[in-house]
Amino acid sequence: MELFLGWLVLSVLVGVWASKKGRSGFGAFLIACLLSPLIGAIIVALMAPGGVAAMPKDEFGNPITPETHVKCPDCRELVRRDARKCKHCGASLIPQ
Repeated sequence: MELFLGWLVLSVLVGVWASKKGRSGFGAFLIACLLSPLIGAIIVALMAPGGVAAMPKDEFGNPITPETHVKCPDCRELVRRDARKCKHCGASLIPQ
């Protein structure tokens, strides 16, 4: 009984870890239950972050989205929507 309970607790922890990485926590939980929590943990460790965790971030750690950033017309680098000057090439921008 203790072995089953330990298996289940470790499988839940694998699912929580996958969820924090932006992956399917339930899917990782099922893999850990069916195969092994150790194998499930290895699979989650090898997964790349997904969802919001994988989004590129600006210098302040905020996700870069089309609502917050636009491409500079000169150098095509992403700059904040409210920028007046491109931080990469110095081109003048019209804030949007």
